[in-house]
This record gives sequence, structure tokens and C-alpha cells, in this order.
Amino acid sequence: MSFEKAKKDLQDLTQAKFRIIAAAKKEGRDLTPREEVMVSELDGAIAGINAELEKPQAAVTVPGYSDVGGSHGTSHAPRKGGLIPPTGRKGYSDLFGKGGFEWPDEKIDFFQAVFSGRAHPGLINAMSETVPSDGGFLIPTETAAKIHAVSIESELVMPRAYVQPMQSNEMKIPAMYIGDHSSNLFGGFEASYTAELGTISENSPKARSMTLSAKKLTGLIRFSSELAADCVGGFDQIVNLCGKGLSWYRDRAFLKGSGSGQPLGILNAPCLVTVDPEVGQGEATIVYDNLTKMMSRMFAGSFGNSAWIVHQSAIPQLLGLTIPVGTGGSHIQVMKESNGQFSILTRPVLFTEKTETLGSKGDIILADFSQYVVGLREGMRFDTSIHAHFSTDELLSRIIERHDGQPLWDSALTLADGTTTVSPFVTLAARE
Repeated sequence: MSFEKAKKDLQDLTQAKFRIIAAAKKEGRDLTPREEVMVSELDGAIAGINAELEKPQAAVTVPGYSDVGGSHGTSHAPRKGGLIPPTGRKGYSDLFGKGGFEWPDEKIDFFQAVFSGRAHPGLINAMSETVPSDGGFLIPTETAAKIHAVSIESELVMPRAYVQPMQSNEMKIPAMYIGDHSSNLFGGFEASYTAELGTISENSPKARSMTLSAKKLTGLIRFSSELAADCVGGFDQIVNLCGKGLSWYRDRAFLKGSGSGQPLGILNAPCLVTVDPEVGQGEATIVYDNLTKMMSRMFAGSFGNSAWIVHQSAIPQLLGLTIPVGTGGSHIQVMKESNGQFSILTRPVLFTEKTETLGSKGDIILADFSQYVVGLREGMRFDTSIHAHFSTDELLSRIIERHDGQPLWDSALTLADGTTTVSPFVTLAARE
């Protein structure tokens, strides 16, 4: 069964079940024995399709080491279900196609239907894979696309990373070991000049398997029942709140997630290179030599894609950082500004609160996010309850999205000199 057919069958079965239950509620009665049997059979069919959809997908091809080295560009065109490169379009339809669950009623907003507490044929239950009653409602494609668009606009990592749409909870991606250039390339590739009729030594690069496993990110929204009833503007406020909220926590995980129950952030990745502070360097300071040494540890193939990720608390240090020139007392500003955009050593600077504060490891990062892959699961879920805060007449809503993320590199790269290590992700050690 194709994925698109499975989704269509799941939608049809769920709506059939809903119509039986809604008819009984409308007539103010319980289900008849025959209806109970029909609902039970529909539940079984729905569970079977969900189980089929949750099977691991076939492995897909990721860019080779030349792309991991930074020479990607536009050769890998976005395609439905395929790996979308950093330069590709990452709209919801680009990731998952234009099919899916469409909202059937133009007069009633999806959130309005959920908050009303009344039956609506567009509300499709998203049964949990572990607790059937804990599934909430599937968010229709159009609304999910709006939430996704808001989150993409305000994120640091995902717009600059590879993105793999996931149609199941787990996906394996073949990749290469980074290796040690003092002995070979790509985890085992060797080449040598060989005389005529000479023996060619046999060696092959070692491949590894990356596993993207969707992690559940749940956001909670609490507000009064009056606000839910009187909310104007087609609930665009909820769309913006959900989109910006998801992107903030997702971005922070891609930067410093532990990898346990959440994405593996670059600050905890095995491939991260950490540059030591200067001897005698003061606490909570950044000096020019820190930046030049960080640049020297950035993989050369990644420098053109890299950007500085800087915690906002470090702004005064960088604005005051200058290079003395000659004996006349002139100074050159290290962080330069042009048309409202800052740069250091020709690379753009992105300020954020999602890393670590000044003086801590991770307060300044030089990163090439094209060497990071994000797995994004289709199907946002939304649910609301009047019971959690019943005494104060408030609603508690939740939005659930599943995703994963990790660097494409399994380790830092040792250069041909046998001592220098480089990476697409470089940070400065703590100055405390």
C-alpha cells in the first residue's frame, strides 16, 4: 500500500467512525450493539493502517562526502519525500506534497471547531501510538502549513540545514565516516600512484548508518474560555503562537540538545571542536585571537557556508573589540555592520538567546548548518481540555510535533598533518 493511499484510507475510516458517533450524540442516545460492532471494526482497521505507517522507511541516499565538504549547491533538487538541501524550498507542501488532510468547512476555523467542544466532521482524531485516548486532533494541511511557515521564518538552524521529511517514526540514512586524512579519506578510501603492472592495494571507505528517530515536542497553551469564544481574526493568533513557540524550542534543541529524548544539538555532538581560551584571558571576555583560532579550526570546505551564532549577552564584548593599527592609535572594528547586518571575518553574525551566556562554552559558535540534518514528521496534532483548570474556567491546549536532528559528521576531521582537527561546528571553551 502506498503512503498516500494509506493516508486517504485512514482519513475515510476515521470520518466513517466519527459519523456513527456523531449521529448517536445528535439523537441523544448511546450506540446500538450493531453500531458498537461497526465502531470496533473501524478502530481495528485504523490501528492496522497506523501500524503500517509506523514501519521504518527504506533508506534514502544522502549527499556524498563532497557535499559534506561544502560543495553542494543546487544539484540535489527538492522532491516530495526526499532530502531537501539547505538551498531548497522548505514550505510544508515542498516537504510533504500538496495532498493530506484538508479542512472541509471554510466558514469554521479549525481551532474554533476544537474550542467549541461540539462535533465537527473535520475533526479527525489522531490516535496515539501508545494511548488511544491521548491522540488529540490532526491539524489540517492548510493550518499546519501556516504554523510551519511562521516557525521557519523565525528559526536559525532548519532553514540552513538539510531537511528529511519522515513518513514514519524512524528513518535510516546511509552516511560516511569522516576519517583521518593523515591515513586515508572518507573513513577508508586510499589512492596511490602505481607503476604499470604494479599491484593496486585494496581498501574501501566504511559506510555508517544514521538513524533519525522522531522526538515528540509538546507545547501547552492556557487561556480563558472567554478568549476562546471571542477570539477574532480566524485564530491567527494561535497559529502564530504555535509556530513561534515550536520553532524556539526546536532551534534550541538543534543547538544544544542532549540527543536523549530530544535532537542532538551541535554543542553536544562528537564532531564539535572546542577552542581553548588564551593564557591569562579574563572571565566572560572574547578577544580577537579567540575568533581567528576558531576560524582556523573551521573545515575549509564549510567556511563559505558558515555563520557566527552569538548569545546576546556577548554583544558588548564584540562591539568593543578592535584591532590596533600602527603607532598612531587607530583601531579597526572586528565586528562590522552593513545595512543592518553584522559580520566577523567576512561571515555573518546571528544573535540569539538560545545558546549559552557570555563566558560559558557555547556563547559564540562558528557553524555550517548545511552539515546538519533535520528529520521532520508529517502530521501535527492539537487537543484541548476543559478539565485541567475547570475551577477557573480555563482551557488547556497542546500542540504536538515530532522531529529529530543531528550533525552529518560523526567526528571531527584530522587533517593530513596528523594533529590538527577541524569541523563544521566550532565553539569557544568556557572563560570562568
